[in-house]
Amino acid sequence: MKRKSLCWKILSSVLLIISVILALMLGAEKVSLAAVFGQGDKFENIILWQLRLPRVLLVFLTGLLLGGSGAVFQLFFRNPLAEPGIMGIGSGATLGAVIASIVPGIMALTGKGGVGAYISPVNLCAFAGALVAGLFVTSLAFSRGGRSSSVMLLLCGTALGTLYSSLSSMLLLTCNKELHSIYTWILGSFNGRGWNELLFILLPSVVSIILMFIVSRPLDLLTGGEKSAAALGVEVDRLRVLVLLCGALAVSAAVCAGGTIGFVGLMAPHIVRKFLGPKARTLVPFSMIFGAALLLLSDTLARVIIAPGELPAGIITSILGVPFFLALCLGGRK
Repeated sequence: MKRKSLCWKILSSVLLIISVILALMLGAEKVSLAAVFGQGDKFENIILWQLRLPRVLLVFLTGLLLGGSGAVFQLFFRNPLAEPGIMGIGSGATLGAVIASIVPGIMALTGKGGVGAYISPVNLCAFAGALVAGLFVTSLAFSRGGRSSSVMLLLCGTALGTLYSSLSSMLLLTCNKELHSIYTWILGSFNGRGWNELLFILLPSVVSIILMFIVSRPLDLLTGGEKSAAALGVEVDRLRVLVLLCGALAVSAAVCAGGTIGFVGLMAPHIVRKFLGPKARTLVPFSMIFGAALLLLSDTLARVIIAPGELPAGIITSILGVPFFLALCLGGRK
């Protein structure tokens, strides 16, 4: 059993390395394998260092966050269908992006003389919208839920997510000019993203990943229920706060990097659980690795399918994720 587990861990690491190399090589302009290892010409080096590498690192980090937060949420809620968007954070990010697109004052405040010199106002407002949505739903669930705040969180997240989506649709219907650009953002795309976005999300991403590792051991003890975990010394309320905080930071950073990308946080933990088991100390880090590999491969496909044009990566993850989701539901019924 240990040997089989070790083989899967090695294979997953190899898959991640191959995904990174393919993502660096393939696109509208191909880069040779020699250039990836520092032996390219001047033109290849410009593409590699100024365009491909920052994008690949951004996609890699986003995949880590989505895969890891998906595993943490499934363990915490003890629900195999839980994923990072469950708290309405993605819908909050979309609302923030829509507001940034149609309100001229926000564009001016975050324009080239301000924060907008480093990051797109749409991405900045999406990050703020996601963070505010996460903190609001957490505060609401805690203030009214008491010991059943986990259930209250799911209910409030679903309701608020629907509200944010309705407000976004209403605002977009009043302003047709920005419809195409914001629609592309909603589908989830890393087109045009680079070092600025990567640096902007780096700190919240690192904090979120550290929190994911901190909560891994208590989450293993939570599998028997909150009362059993409390009897074993787990501070359930403190664990709940840490889980929600790391989830809010992870989703906020991920939507800021690439928009609303679905199914990565759902698929990665299930694939890892099937081959490496349900223990949080294994599930969380390898869900990060599979999430990163899955998103890198999806983004690479999005860049080469209609090259020199490009599809949003979120379309590829949805095409992969919907049959996976249906198989998961139908398999569960058997």
